[in-house]
Amino acid sequence: MEQWKNKGLFAKTIYSLNGLRTAFLTEKAIRHESLGVVVAVSLALFMERGWSDVLCVFLASLFPMTVELINTAVERIIDTHFGPAYREEVRIQKDTLSAAVFLSLIIGYGLCIRIIFFK
Repeated sequence: MEQWKNKGLFAKTIYSLNGLRTAFLTEKAIRHESLGVVVAVSLALFMERGWSDVLCVFLASLFPMTVELINTAVERIIDTHFGPAYREEVRIQKDTLSAAVFLSLIIGYGLCIRIIFFK
């Protein structure tokens, strides 16, 4: 029986990249977040910010994508465990996850705007 535990750094990297690819192909929100990263970095370059600012914009714009990936994984676990039937506790859990994504969007892109336009 094959173990789930990764054996080395290369295998961990391959699994992580596969997870990103899978999320990109299956989740519309991840594609939107990817577009947000491209737009934010392109805008920073267009506004002729320094490379350190462009790096900060890149990292800040990755924050919402990170939270969205966590949201997607947890929602899939919830859906697998509880199935399609409506349950109030599931709605509350999913609303809480959605709130975390919303706050990450405000924080991440707020930082991008601050760095690009007000520095």
